[in-house]
Amino acid sequence: MAAGPKAREAGASARPATWADAEPLSRTLARAFHDDPLICFVLQDKAKMQRLFRLLFKVGVSYGACDVTTGFEAASLWRPPNQWRIPVWQYLVNGVEFVGLFGARGVAHVMGVMDHIEKHHPHEPHWYLQAIGTDPAKQGMGFGGLVMRPGLAKADAAHLPAYLESSKASNIPIYQSFGFEVTGEIKIPGGPAIWPMWRKAR
Repeated sequence: MAAGPKAREAGASARPATWADAEPLSRTLARAFHDDPLICFVLQDKAKMQRLFRLLFKVGVSYGACDVTTGFEAASLWRPPNQWRIPVWQYLVNGVEFVGLFGARGVAHVMGVMDHIEKHHPHEPHWYLQAIGTDPAKQGMGFGGLVMRPGLAKADAAHLPAYLESSKASNIPIYQSFGFEVTGEIKIPGGPAIWPMWRKAR
């Protein structure tokens, strides 16, 4: 799919994100996920949402697979094959930040939710789209597609599949337009449902 007309008119493009982009990138994702059922379930204080995405970016930026649009309208966090699980040492190194986000009891809750989701995660090599979001004021204009495509291009170049979890049913058709297919439903105990989606190797 080509970029939407509004993105084209704005001359927007996507580029690899660096740590210098941490603040504007995390602000964009925080705005995009402000009403996300899964994020709101694990993070009770919405004021901390930017800090959450800054931390997710921090633990993933070294892979060189995070992308952002020219004006930070949209951003994506990809993880390469065999790197989809955040290693224990990352939780330890960033322990103070995790506790600051969720609280001592909240960390255990989040880890339980993540463990439940990860039990359904495919283990064959693939590119994992951990998060993608567009500023609500820019949604539907093609910016999200710009940050989706670099990761898909990497997967296609390596003839590998791609995987994501959609936490909103309304986003499923968008992902389907990029070749993802729903493979089931994961019900979070006491929380929302999310939909795993798989894109076959090309």
